[in-house]
Amino acid sequence: MTSIVNWAVVGTGAIARRFSADMRYAKSGRVVAIASREAERARGLARAIGPGAKGDTLDAVLADPSIQAVYVASPTSEHRAHALAAIQAGKAVLVEKPLASSASEAEEIAEAARLAGVLCMEAMWMRFTPGVLTAKRLVDEGRIGEPVALEASLSYRNAFDPAHRLFDPRLSGGAHLDLGVYPLSLAVHLLGLPTDVAVNALRAPNGVPMAGGLILAYSGAVATLGFGFLGEGTNGATVTGTSGRLRLGAPFLCPPALSLKRTGAAPGPSGTDDQPLGPTRRGWKGALPAVKAMLRPLRERPIPTLYEGSGLQYQADHFADLLASGAIDSPVMPMRQSIEVLRILDRFAVTDPV
Repeated sequence: MTSIVNWAVVGTGAIARRFSADMRYAKSGRVVAIASREAERARGLARAIGPGAKGDTLDAVLADPSIQAVYVASPTSEHRAHALAAIQAGKAVLVEKPLASSASEAEEIAEAARLAGVLCMEAMWMRFTPGVLTAKRLVDEGRIGEPVALEASLSYRNAFDPAHRLFDPRLSGGAHLDLGVYPLSLAVHLLGLPTDVAVNALRAPNGVPMAGGLILAYSGAVATLGFGFLGEGTNGATVTGTSGRLRLGAPFLCPPALSLKRTGAAPGPSGTDDQPLGPTRRGWKGALPAVKAMLRPLRERPIPTLYEGSGLQYQADHFADLLASGAIDSPVMPMRQSIEVLRILDRFAVTDPV
């Protein structure tokens, strides 16, 4: 049985608070420390967690021998520095998505972890939620046949504000790193690394991507992905196979339900072109095709995928299992995939930050 892991969280923002809250549902971990540049802010979040947590500076927290794992929840622009500091201190480190601001920074983190022999993983929490775990299993089992297409998009309204970190290129701002990383990571998770990539972006006045799209080409499959700050989208995902279709309900990051439908050959005309068409049907009989089309979605089998909290604790339990086994990389979220995802997202980067 995996022993209880003592976690330190770096950062005091929204994601740090969500992770700390969700760790109440974790099977094998607890948050015992919060680190921040401002020790008082760290102590404030620690008090909210409970009497078992303390708050201090990053150096003080990393020097604590009782802490086994560090969750880096600072802004993306700080991921590299904070991950390297944790690795240097000999701590296993889980880094909030995206792993870094660029593929080159991610490679630096991965190499440092390898040389130190410590576990490091991107906190792509989506891959560990019950719904995505189930979707991955169904696809791998061939329940929809061979995958031939994936469609996924993630969009929420964020009005342009050049002073906000989401839009500041010097702070790794942009919808590609904040939202686009999710559908891209889902495609890589379900279909693997693509053979070719096409990208396009709608940029804000300062150059950061406000919205964008990607088309990933595979041998026999294609993934069409979208992301953006312009408005709230449907935020679901669909995987189409040669003999079925799997839908991930919104938000696909932690879907409340899936739906599975077995499909056959595409409907179409039968017989020869000179076959008589038959009598015209009027009234309700003539509407039968439309009624059947309306009821067709009801033939999809719903698959509930219940989860606790907001779902961030599942990655921590996986991480604890890896730590107990002595692993330094995850088979579910391997560092190589985190790097390759960022290599694709680098195509959206602002080349000359203002």
